[in-house]
Amino acid sequence: MISSLRQPIVFDGTSTPVKTALFMIICAAWIVPGLIGHDPWKPDEAMVFGVIHSILRNGTWLIPTIAGAPAHDYPPFYHWVAAASAKLLSPLLSVHDASRLASGLFMAITLVFTHRTAKRLFDERAGRVAVLLLIGCLGLLVRGHEMNPELAGLAGLSVALYGMTRIRSEPTKGGVTTGLGAGVIAMSIGIVPALLPPLAAILMMAILKDWGNRAFSRGIAIATLVSIPFMLIFPLLLMLAGQASLSPWLGAIFGIPLIDGDGRRGIELTYFIGLLPWYGLPALPFAIWLWWKDRAKLRERVELALPLAAFLATLLLLSFTRRASDAVAVALLVPLALAAANTLDRLPRGLASFLDWFGLVFFGLAAIAAWLYWTAAMTGFPAGAARAVARQAPGFTFSFQLIPFLIALILTLIWAYAVVRAHRNNRRAIVNWAAGITMIWVLPNLLALPAFDHVRSYRGVSAQLASQIPAQRNCVASIGLGDAQRALLDYFAGLRFIPAGTTGSHCEWLLTQGTRDRVPYVPEVNETWAKVWEGARPGDNSERLRLYKRQPLEVSQAHPPSLASSL
Repeated sequence: MISSLRQPIVFDGTSTPVKTALFMIICAAWIVPGLIGHDPWKPDEAMVFGVIHSILRNGTWLIPTIAGAPAHDYPPFYHWVAAASAKLLSPLLSVHDASRLASGLFMAITLVFTHRTAKRLFDERAGRVAVLLLIGCLGLLVRGHEMNPELAGLAGLSVALYGMTRIRSEPTKGGVTTGLGAGVIAMSIGIVPALLPPLAAILMMAILKDWGNRAFSRGIAIATLVSIPFMLIFPLLLMLAGQASLSPWLGAIFGIPLIDGDGRRGIELTYFIGLLPWYGLPALPFAIWLWWKDRAKLRERVELALPLAAFLATLLLLSFTRRASDAVAVALLVPLALAAANTLDRLPRGLASFLDWFGLVFFGLAAIAAWLYWTAAMTGFPAGAARAVARQAPGFTFSFQLIPFLIALILTLIWAYAVVRAHRNNRRAIVNWAAGITMIWVLPNLLALPAFDHVRSYRGVSAQLASQIPAQRNCVASIGLGDAQRALLDYFAGLRFIPAGTTGSHCEWLLTQGTRDRVPYVPEVNETWAKVWEGARPGDNSERLRLYKRQPLEVSQAHPPSLASSL
């Protein structure tokens, strides 16, 4: 074994114990850190967890709600899996950490089926390269570790793409697999996104000019028929739950944003095109280079046509039907990784060398910076770095934790070993890139996650707010309170709010959400409001929560309402 470790690592497509172990370490080190050890963070994760918490506390499995109010964003499949994970693992983990493991499960499914798809399209070597390209994409780094229903849809898409590799030659098996993947998309994101696999298959048929292939057509038909029952599950459950009208739920059922009060749908047709240049690195330029280089062969080779069809269909569908958000864009990365997996051995040596050099320098400097700032936080030296840490995490005290330190040190040494021992070739570039991006994800999560959580968590501000309000309160009205804040205040402090202007006009307490410079207008009826508390998360220089208490009528008449008039 020692002699094997001393040998150069040659990424030539062959399998050795050292290369297999390195690949598995990279995948595990990429998936696991970030899933546990911190509270839900706003905005998107907080709203998703709000639904999960409502399921666990109130048993609202059929109707997604956040702090008692309906949540019209997604069908509930991801939330069901996360809630089941929490029920199973919450004796060992906090509820939110156990729920977030659902994201790790869906990402593992995505990596497995991305590997299987690339292996069928190309060869065994391409399977690992596709996985490394996928986890190396910058856009997936944060979004792949959040509570995010889009990850369930991503897993469904990876299953569907695997089915599409078989749909022309084995229409029944390929069609069923593709349909099951589309069904997972339908239950996780909505009906319109679930149309992506059959649309991509039709586009692939057009690229290949394969209209006369009856097996291909039968496979697409089977995939569509298999997916239809899954599309009907959520609306049927809503009707069984006694929903008088499905109109408020149409956005979640179909997976498209509804027109809001300002007449906007949250769709920008060029958003995803503008996002991809950094979001899709490094897979995007490799995929584009391949499609351009082999443009004359696109109509002849399914391994070129399938990723291209999937990418174009996804880009068009996202641009015209989904909200403009980087959380949604994760679906674009799997087709790009599949296409780019076949390019590494053919890339110009200079381009591969540049990627290799850039990755080594960038990630090496990032690792040095991570260890430097951790050392400064622990020892106070260098003083400038220690002051920078104190500014970013005000009020937080670092403490030495042996196990995270050892894991971070071991993974850093493994990265350095792989860099030093790897033989220089095109494949080394992507291995080093994936290992480097994994390392800079691991180090902050192991060395500084409590500090990040101190700054971003609503646990402390929820406790402060709850201490101001008696447990026997009748109701608390709210102005400008976002869904993420409602979800987290309900989770941490059991506080629920009534929008002002409804029954909230009779509440004794009022909470507003604004900024340091913008104080929301507090409407005046017959009484005045007195501000009793104002707070925010540590280091948050923008968002401010303000709590008011209604004054008795005689008090307000005796003292002119200076606060109300200023608001």
